[in-house]
Order: sequence, then structure tokens, then C-alpha cells
Amino acid sequence: METNDYRTISSGNFQNPAIWETWNGAAWIPTLLKPDRNNNIFIDQGNEVRLMQNEEAKNVYLFSAASPGRKLNLQNFELQVYGALRGMDKTAGIFIINSVTNATTDWIYPETGKIVFKGISRTVVDRISWSANTTNSRFTVVFEPDFGETLIVNSAFKANRFIIQSGTVIQTVNTMGIPACSTFSFNTQAIFNGSNPYGDLIIEPLATLISACSAPLSAIIRRSESIPGALFHLKPTGNLILSGNIPTMDVANFIMEGSVYYSSNTGNQQMLRSTMATSGRFKTYQNLFFENAATKTLNDSIFLRGNFVYLNGGAVLDRPTFLRFEGAGAQQIINLEMDLHQIEVNKPSGTLLTNNNLRIKSNFLMKNGRVDFGGNRLFLNTSGNGFYTYQGGSWLNLSQLVYNQIPMGLNGSNAAFPFEDFYQGGIREVRLLGNSPGGNLSIRFLEFPGADWDPSFNDSDGTPILYQLYSFFEFSGLNAGTDDLELRISAKNLIVDDVDDLRIVSLGQAAPGTHLPGLDPDKLWARRQLTFGELNNQTLTVGSFRIMSILPVTWLETSAKRIAAGAKVNWSTAKETNNHKFKILQSLGNVASFKSIGEVPSWGDSDIVQHYEFEHHDFYGAQPVYFKIEQVDKDGKSTLSKVFRMINSQNPDRISGVKIWPNPYSSGRVSIVLSEFFEPKTTIVQIHNPQGVILYHDLLDKLSLEKELEGLKPGLYFISFVDRENHQYLRLLKD
Repeated sequence: METNDYRTISSGNFQNPAIWETWNGAAWIPTLLKPDRNNNIFIDQGNEVRLMQNEEAKNVYLFSAASPGRKLNLQNFELQVYGALRGMDKTAGIFIINSVTNATTDWIYPETGKIVFKGISRTVVDRISWSANTTNSRFTVVFEPDFGETLIVNSAFKANRFIIQSGTVIQTVNTMGIPACSTFSFNTQAIFNGSNPYGDLIIEPLATLISACSAPLSAIIRRSESIPGALFHLKPTGNLILSGNIPTMDVANFIMEGSVYYSSNTGNQQMLRSTMATSGRFKTYQNLFFENAATKTLNDSIFLRGNFVYLNGGAVLDRPTFLRFEGAGAQQIINLEMDLHQIEVNKPSGTLLTNNNLRIKSNFLMKNGRVDFGGNRLFLNTSGNGFYTYQGGSWLNLSQLVYNQIPMGLNGSNAAFPFEDFYQGGIREVRLLGNSPGGNLSIRFLEFPGADWDPSFNDSDGTPILYQLYSFFEFSGLNAGTDDLELRISAKNLIVDDVDDLRIVSLGQAAPGTHLPGLDPDKLWARRQLTFGELNNQTLTVGSFRIMSILPVTWLETSAKRIAAGAKVNWSTAKETNNHKFKILQSLGNVASFKSIGEVPSWGDSDIVQHYEFEHHDFYGAQPVYFKIEQVDKDGKSTLSKVFRMINSQNPDRISGVKIWPNPYSSGRVSIVLSEFFEPKTTIVQIHNPQGVILYHDLLDKLSLEKELEGLKPGLYFISFVDRENHQYLRLLKD
């Protein structure tokens, strides 16, 4: 005992000093004050203490040996505990620790009252002084430590409800004697939902539960050995960290709105499971994290609404696994090159971003939503025995599609590839229709801003081609085949007067095969008939035989600079027809949240360059600011400029793009000046010939450009520099 400890001498109200005595270091004496957070309290045999308001105590000792009587009547109030909850016995008038609780009805009651653990880090229940053997623990437990503090549960604990309000709670595997999980279990009195699931455990926002429990030990949560709890609710920004290799949780309903970490450090860790027939079958996560040295084996089905993050450690293993991305907002795959049996993307809105290649062993179902590949590659059907199905959605920044063992019969479901056009907007879908000889298919979408308004060649039927996009598709890796194939490329989001004007062309020359009339006023299909073998090693894009049939605005200049009052945005156009106005769109801090900040009317139809400017008065601070211009014609159709960033007016040189010299080049050293907006470690350099064939492809920081250029034949080449936010290209003449 400690000086100023309290003990009861009778039943009564907590706030009544007459029911308490205090220890003065030598004897128990009467007191004039009730206990507070600095005092241990001992509630003796036969005494019941009733709360009339919220009260405080340090360590709470409850007589738990034979015939204890009711101990705590919490009513609707909180007993805020700054120490631990402990059972006790008495020998010769001296209080001693007792390792069991008592099964007396309503020993602590009612369920509307709360034991609230507050304060600093410590153990709040311990196996040496507590247990869950009573079936009548009729109260709510709240863990509410100070910010950044940790509470340890080192004994099985039973109540009507557990709430982790703040801080961190650690649920241990207690090794005092036979190892046992410090299970959270719930009251089994029949008045609480009979013999059906009962009891909730809730992790509030920013709070964390760390559990070391693992089968064959008891579950993390359950009502009893044969009945599950009712609810486990992990709220947004809450955390569940699992370090046991076979974590088990038996509740009827799971709501996972926060983050779940699989954190075992040895062996092979399985994902969370249930064992009882009436438990829910848990599949849906918000955020998933994998860390530490154990290998992690995924469940057979996972439905993910947030992020999939590999932090460190052992491999993440396919079971085989079906993984569905179904969140309405942004989702990310971070630090992991997935190679799973089956993946489905079915997002009602938002973008799935990956910073690594994505591999699917068998089946890929693209149903809805956008996938931003961040310049990485997509590998389909790597096992050779699966399928690909497209229903909707789009792919942005996909550097290469590798489709293994394509079907013999190609259609709008298994051979539709929804590449999104970064510069022109819209989905530049590629579709193959007809029979194939099987084998593999590789498609690369190489994107460049703008269009060639004077390509100066004729189609194979003699029709002059007066327009073609600079961006193009590169097909390779195909088996030879003589069956007829229909190739379609969508011109969606381009301004098209007549869909029949559309053509599929190669770069600077006619495409192989025969032109087919355009189709579908919505999809705006450009079509070509050719054999499967003719498609191999071709670079193809959308063209037109009428210069006005496709009219994305050609932005000669787009720039924004900081001024004293805010920002000045400038742009110019080479040609305008039927144009109504321009909308100025702005995004702060990133390129994902553009909003309109103003409009400027068109100056009318013109065949000469027209210049525009717009001032926006605002305080921007140090954050990056991005703009783009939306051109709206009189029919309501629109096109977008590329994204550009505001610069400081005192540093005009920062807007310069890419320079390379000497140009023309024959041999020797090559010098490159790159805009500071490019990130050298992620910038990709590509050299193309005039037909669009890639001759060289590597990261800028691994560049050996002199060696590559010296090996080229004399002629004209294109060099592109691409990172996630910037894309510049230039022409180089090799002597």
C-alpha cells in the first residue's frame, strides 16, 4: 500500500467521504475528501460504490474472492482510471493481488457506465491480477490515453463494449504460464441478444490497436468460445496492426474504414480470418500495408477501397488471389510490382495510381474507373491461361501493354485497350476485331503535344492526308497471320465535323491495309482493314483528309507567371474557327484538382496567331500552382491545353524547355539543357526515327547519348524527354 490510498468501509456514493478511509503510512484513518486520480482505491468485500458524476482514481482494486457482492454501480457516468484495474483478496486484513475476477451478476454495472483508462503509457490489466472468467462484466471500456501514449492489455478482458478512443492499445500474448491471447470478449448474459452475436470493439479516428494474437490461441475478439461478437469497426484514419502469423477475429460484422498493417517479422503471415460459422466473412479493406520480414500470403479474395502499400520486408504472395479495386476516390499501389492471379478495376470514380509495373497472371477485368500507370507497364495473362475483359474506364500514362497469349477471336471486350490521351484529352481507345493466330501483343502509346498540319503524303487510295496527331501507337511482338483484321482507333474528344473524314495513318506515310469509313458519332472510330501480320512493327495514329475535320486548339504558347497581385496567364492560338470562349482552370499544389477561375471570350475566327492574357488576383504562397486552358466552341464542344506551371516573374529563364547542341550533330560531346521542372532521376529519354520507331530508350541519369547518336545514320530524328508532369521533344539533324 501507498500513503494516501483509499479503502471502502461501507457502501455508498463515490463522492461521500464517509464511505472511505485513507492510509497514512501506519494506519487507516477517516478522511474529509473523496479520492482523485492520484489515489489508489480498494473496494472491499460487501461494499458497493455508486457514481453520481464522473470520478477519478489511480489503480482500482476490486475484491474478487468468494462472496464479493456488487462492487461498482457506474450508472451513466465514467470512472476515469489513471492506473490499472485489478482484482484483490484479503488475508489477515491485508490486501493481496487476486488473479481472477468474479462471476457475481452485475459485479461492475450497468452497460451505460464506463471504465475510462486515461493518462500516460502503462499496463491497464494484467494476467496476474485480472481475467475474463466472469460472464457478467456489464460495462463499457474506453481506452483514452494522452496523445502519443500506449496502454497495454496483458490479460483477457470482458465487457459489453470496447472503444479505443485515442493513442495506442497493445493486445499481448501473455506468457505467464500457458501462453494465452489477451482476448477482448463480451458479456454472455441472455438479456443481451440471447445466444446470438453481441458486443462491439471500435477503433476511433487516429487511434491504434496492435495485436500479437495468433491461432491456435484465442481470437483477437469474440463473444465466447462459440459465439462471435457483433461488430468490429475500424474508423477512418484508425489503425489495426497485426503481428501474429494467423490473426483471428470472430465478429458478425466488419467495417474497415482505416488502415490494416500486416507486420509479422518471422515465418509466413496469413491475412485476418474468422473461424465460427456465424462470423462474418471479411474481404473488404480500406488501406492495406505490409511490413517486416515475414512473407505475407494474401487471402483468396480482397476488395480494396484505398491504398495497397508495401513498406518493407518479405514477399507478398498470391494464394491465388482475386483483388478488386473499388474505391470511389484516389487509390494507390505503392512499392510493389503486383503479380496476382486476378485483378478487377471497378471504381465508380477516382483514379488508381501505381508506381510500379502491374502484372496479372490470369484474369484482368477492367470495368470502370481510371488507372494511372505513372509511365510503367501492364502485363496481361502472364500464365497464358487467363483472359482480359474490358467494359469501361481508361488507362493514363501507360508506357507499354504486353498481352500474352491473346485470344483467337478478337472483339470489343477482349481486345479493347482504353489509352487516355494526356494532351488532347479523351480516351484514345484501340480496338482489334477479327481472328488472330494467337501469341503475344505489345502496344506502346507514345504521346507528344499537338499535331502535324502538313504531313504531305497520300493514303494508299490516293487521298491526301492533311492532318495527323503527333502521338502514335507502336505495335510489336505479334505472330505472323494472314486473316483479315479490323483496327480501330478512337478520335474521342477531338473536334470532328464528319466521322468519315477520319483515317488511320502511319507517321509520314500511309498505313498498311485498306481504309474503312469512320464509325460512331460518339466513339469517333477511325478504321483500317489489314492482316494481323501487317500490324506488326507498325506505328499508327489518327489522321484526316480535311484540315478542319479534327481541330484541337494548337497552343503556340501557354505560360503563367507570378505578379504582385497574383498570376498572369498568357496563351496564343494558331487558328480559330467556331470558337466561343476560353476557360482558365487552376490547381493548387498538384495537378489533380483543377477549378475554373475565369473566362475570356474568343476574338473570333482567324487564320493568324491570336494572343490572350488573363490576370487572377490571389495570394499563392510558396506552393506550386498549375494552369490549363479549356477552349469551348459555339456548339459546346471543348478541348484542353497541356498543363503548365506558374513561374516567378523575376526568373523568366525557368520556362525554357529542352536545348541540345551541337545541332546538326556529327560526333563528339553532346550538351543538354533541361528545364528545372524535369526530375532527372525519373526523366525518360527516347530517340525516334521519322517513322516513329523507338531507337533508344533509357532514364536520363543513365544516359550515354553520344554513343547512341554517333551510331545513327545521317538524317532527321526526334528526341523526347518525359517525366510524370512534363513532356518536351525536339528535332535533331544527324550529319
